[in-house]
Amino acid sequence: MTGEVEMKEVEAFAENQIWFHKHLIHFMTAFIVTGLPQIWPEWFGWIGELLGYPFTVLIPGDPYSIGIAVARWIHRLSAVGLTLVLIPFICKQCADIKKWEIWPECWSGSCLSKGIKDLWDYYVHKKHVEFGKYNLGQKFWTWLAAITLFFMGVSGFIMWFRDIFGADAWRWAHMIHDIGFFIFLIMLPVHAYLAVLIPEHRPMVRAMFRTGRLPIDFVKEHHPKWYKKIKGEE
Repeated sequence: MTGEVEMKEVEAFAENQIWFHKHLIHFMTAFIVTGLPQIWPEWFGWIGELLGYPFTVLIPGDPYSIGIAVARWIHRLSAVGLTLVLIPFICKQCADIKKWEIWPECWSGSCLSKGIKDLWDYYVHKKHVEFGKYNLGQKFWTWLAAITLFFMGVSGFIMWFRDIFGADAWRWAHMIHDIGFFIFLIMLPVHAYLAVLIPEHRPMVRAMFRTGRLPIDFVKEHHPKWYKKIKGEE
């Protein structure tokens, strides 16, 4: 009887993963809001003006110029905050590396082709597909986000302390930082749509933001390979 109760749900995300994901959303929102007026002032300069207006009471000057300065400092402080959140998260994840499910199942071209076809069948044609805990798209996004965050952190550090690294390093860092910003700007809405706005994925949202657990029936239907692995370990 106890086994039956336990298998009604399965742990999908640990507490530190839920904690980190929530904070990542906060910091990414700050990065995007403060980054847009710096990259595209002709389209998003109004964000700079909004940020600057409250400070014109204390600091004389143009609201836009003040706002861009404020945006830069919020951007930098958010980077420091994200770093402080990342350190314990990475340490915990490295300790649990054997539990990672984000490795490619195989490295061949045929495996990649099958993974892409499975994504098309699942998301477009709504077919039943033999996914593990994460499908090819979710694994790709995880690695892309991790690598992009790393390069944005390094490039941001160089840009912040440009006097130490020199003009050439600053230019390269600026380009890399902008590319990383564009990647997140494109991929985050796609990630949010696939994770939140597809009705049948709502249990995953609840697991990521609240309980960390998924109904075993949901796992059996949407992640059959993972379900078989769970049953094999039971």
